[in-house]
Amino acid sequence: MGKDKEYFEKIAEYGQLIVISGPSGVGKRTIIKEYMKQHESAVKCVSVTTRAQKPEEVDGREHYFVSQFEFERMVRSQQLLEYEYYNRNGYGTPRKAVEEQRKQGKNVIVIADVTGAMRIRARCPEATLIFILSPTWEALETRIRERHAGNDEKIEELLSIAQEEILCAEQYDYILINDSVEKTVRRLGQIIHGNRYSKNSMKTFMQSYIKSEIQSDLVDEILSL
Repeated sequence: MGKDKEYFEKIAEYGQLIVISGPSGVGKRTIIKEYMKQHESAVKCVSVTTRAQKPEEVDGREHYFVSQFEFERMVRSQQLLEYEYYNRNGYGTPRKAVEEQRKQGKNVIVIADVTGAMRIRARCPEATLIFILSPTWEALETRIRERHAGNDEKIEELLSIAQEEILCAEQYDYILINDSVEKTVRRLGQIIHGNRYSKNSMKTFMQSYIKSEIQSDLVDEILSL
């Protein structure tokens, strides 16, 4: 059974898709940065955006910078796993880049808001969704107020959004409380490592295995579930 053992080994090492959400100021980017330092197999997804490129930015590093026309074309042709508009600029997660990195065995980490995370789940049911929480609301509020001192309107906007996001946390697969970066990074690693051979993570492998190895009229029916 199975002439092409190397093929199956390659598929079995298909990388995971990890979606991380959490309120502004909770430390998502710091956690991801530290995790990636410790795990070469992890990469952060580079998003597509229509906003103007800053002088210090490199196309393909911070973002892929595209025109409004190109962005809308990508939306229509379903080339984005999720997208949103913020301050009249479009931001999205490129499907092709994510798939290519996963085929290389990379665990792709995407930062998304709640709406974006749910869109990704709808299109990629095997994705693992993780919500990052602050130990207390007071700690989060203090962080937001310090970061945006002098901009009361922005502070109130972010606090309101944070409340709405926290109410959706139970829709995620895991909830991590960021009481310390070191501990949270370690817990994130435990989740990703422990999730490696779960049913959802192995879905792509199983679909390829069934198509190649199982000769049955039930195959199409099974794969459509």
